[in-house]
Amino acid sequence: MPFALGAKEVQETIMVLNLSVAQIELSISEGDNSVNTLIDSFTYMSEHIEAIELSSQKIAEMSNDVAGIAEHNQSLLVQTGDLAQKMQQAIIAFQFYDKLSQRLNHVSHGLSGLAEIVSHEMHAKDEAQWEAFKSEVRKGTTMREEEELFELIFDEEKPAEEAIEIMKTRMRDRMNVAEEVEEEIEFF
Repeated sequence: MPFALGAKEVQETIMVLNLSVAQIELSISEGDNSVNTLIDSFTYMSEHIEAIELSSQKIAEMSNDVAGIAEHNQSLLVQTGDLAQKMQQAIIAFQFYDKLSQRLNHVSHGLSGLAEIVSHEMHAKDEAQWEAFKSEVRKGTTMREEEELFELIFDEEKPAEEAIEIMKTRMRDRMNVAEEVEEEIEFF
């Protein structure tokens, strides 16, 4: 005999779902504010690095006969190049944050939809409502990993823990392949 939730249990479930949605939304909002500040800072620094490179080149051009200028100019160019590379790595990290933010946003919408279905007894018992909800969740999967996770859990009916392990392995494998391809690229 299937277990049926009573009105109190349904209300408690809805409150927990709403709390989860609120926590996710607040986390996204706080993270967005921090990341936007970091992006502004890195943009500012990047612009100044370019200005330093230009100034260094102009000084070197103006001071052809001053001893040691070429060496100092080369040192500045190496340092600004290193800084630019580190900033590029930071920008890539921000892109990962953006991906995380999108995922959390999708989770938040899914939880809200679930709370909506569970809060109405007629919806909770209507198979068509559940199918429409699953279809809506699937449409919200905009990233490859989300789609694969959906397939593992809903289509293949894997337990969450197993699906997570499968996805971790796939993502690690993809990262290793991407690093190998990156190593094979020769820059001129």
